Amino acid sequence: MNSKRILILTVLSAFVALGTYAQKESWLSRKLKKGKAYIDTMLVNNVDTNYIEIPKNPWRVVIYPKFNEVDLRMTSTLRSDHALLKDLGDASLSWTMRINPPLATYVGAWVGYRGLGIGYSIPLLRNAGRYWTVSSTGTKYGLIFSLRRFKTQDMRVDLQANAFGESYHAKDVEYQSYAPVWVRSVFIDGYYVFNGRRYSQDAAYNQSVIQRRSAGSLLLGLSWYQSSVDFSDKLNSDIIEAANQIGKIKVQQANIGIGYGYNWVPARNWLFNIMVMPTVSVYNRVKATEYDSNYNFSYATDLNIDEIYGAWNPETHSWANGERKKPIPLNFEDVSWQKDVELWETGTDINKTRWNININGRAGITYNSKKFFVNVYGQVHRFSYKRNDTKVKLYEWYINTQFGVRF
Repeated sequence: MNSKRILILTVLSAFVALGTYAQKESWLSRKLKKGKAYIDTMLVNNVDTNYIEIPKNPWRVVIYPKFNEVDLRMTSTLRSDHALLKDLGDASLSWTMRINPPLATYVGAWVGYRGLGIGYSIPLLRNAGRYWTVSSTGTKYGLIFSLRRFKTQDMRVDLQANAFGESYHAKDVEYQSYAPVWVRSVFIDGYYVFNGRRYSQDAAYNQSVIQRRSAGSLLLGLSWYQSSVDFSDKLNSDIIEAANQIGKIKVQQANIGIGYGYNWVPARNWLFNIMVMPTVSVYNRVKATEYDSNYNFSYATDLNIDEIYGAWNPETHSWANGERKKPIPLNFEDVSWQKDVELWETGTDINKTRWNININGRAGITYNSKKFFVNVYGQVHRFSYKRNDTKVKLYEWYINTQFGVRF
């Protein structure tokens, strides 16, 4: 059993143990009761019970399938002076690399007391990665942390080239990288509810309370989004060269906004929520890391290429014949060159901007009873980056379906 599963079992066992020992009249029981009373006051204080019901059973266990899709698109234009085009005259090449794994399906569990809890999701498909969530939500505020990390070697490429007065096009070409491309994302979402007495964002997405009458509220939102795309493995030097030497991109974005959420209760136990929040990026930092390698990933037609170039000297960053870059063999089945590939960092490009306007939206449907609940909701994240002749766009959306029990 790996360390992650041990950690999950330990956390879940601790929650169950807290609930069990809290029923005994002991020193620990008294301390836990005080802690629970403090949490109750902090998370569900001062509400209008005609609108918001506080369940008597504070503990919740949730089982949920989660559907997630990531769509990463990197577009680069190579000019005639690029190493790959140096022998093609006044040529140009534009290509779009798209990493769009199949729709990822997860199965996860969340356990917690009131609005405090932790969740973990495992994928049902390969290369989908894993999800962690930690949440602290109440009737007036919420703070949710989520982490995802996945890798893939499967991608598709669109090409458009011009050389010697001719145009060439290829679309949706399947391509498998020599080494994995890693995508990581961290999202911290916080909000404050101005009308916390009658409107609960938590009732729509965390179910620690139950909305009994329709109500709405202005919301203050704060969020931090951090994501990175890393294909800087030395065996991905061909992708790096085609991306104008970029091998890693990391974005950090802080947003603040004022929005509005509305809970519509058409019938007892039913709840429909919609939330729209325009936000302004008060901090937007993109760091692109550049690399170079000892191969230029054009194809060598000379069968004696190894004898011509000789050995690689890592101190002078040159081959024995004085050349800095060596073409790979034309024989695609010959991968012996991989053992000689070297990759090194050459610099970074940092771009900071502010005042970008985004629109964040959420929507959810919930069926709520005193003992159990069923909920469906979704959200979308997006970031973009541009540097000279390279553009990157990353879209990530998810849909959660929750089945929960109160005890």
